[in-house]
Amino acid sequence: MSLIAHDRLPTKPIEVLRELVRAIDECDDLKRETVAAAREVGATWEAIGKALGITRQSAWALYSADAASVSADLAANAANNSDLGEDEALDIAVEEVRQVRRARRAS
Repeated sequence: MSLIAHDRLPTKPIEVLRELVRAIDECDDLKRETVAAAREVGATWEAIGKALGITRQSAWALYSADAASVSADLAANAANNSDLGEDEALDIAVEEVRQVRRARRAS
């Protein structure tokens, strides 16, 4: 399966190169988002690495900073809301997960 429609590319080589770079950037963004989604549902670095055709160590090295950033954001959010009761915090967390799922379905 080809992701690039060769007959739809520009005719000038420099314009083709620009289009290819844009497509690669878009694929890289999608790959990063998909790795994050896989981690959220419990996929191991081993499984992610295998799917990407790289080692688990390479997958972790390339994408764990994204996961760490999300974890740090969550930890900061929790620290800033220490006055919340357990039930309130759980309600907020459930609503945030619902919003993320809705956003994913919409895109």
